[in-house]
Amino acid sequence: MPQFEEGQYVSWDHHRDGATTVQITVVDRFHITYRSADDHREIVDATVFRSLAEQTADWRPATEAEAAAFKARFRPAPENWN
Repeated sequence: MPQFEEGQYVSWDHHRDGATTVQITVVDRFHITYRSADDHREIVDATVFRSLAEQTADWRPATEAEAAAFKARFRPAPENWN
């Protein structure tokens, strides 16, 4: 089972661009769904080739500053469509 929880903010680092911060929305045995600050949602699925643990190995809990920045930028759809 993944070590992430629904509602948790997580980040992963980029070599040039800093970090990406997202909010976990759904966690189950085979999937993790997260949303970005513009409410775009992505799903990470376990496959026969890569487990969720492998795909999320570089994810870490977001710092307080990263979570605050996400909350300040977050605009739910369709509010962000204009």
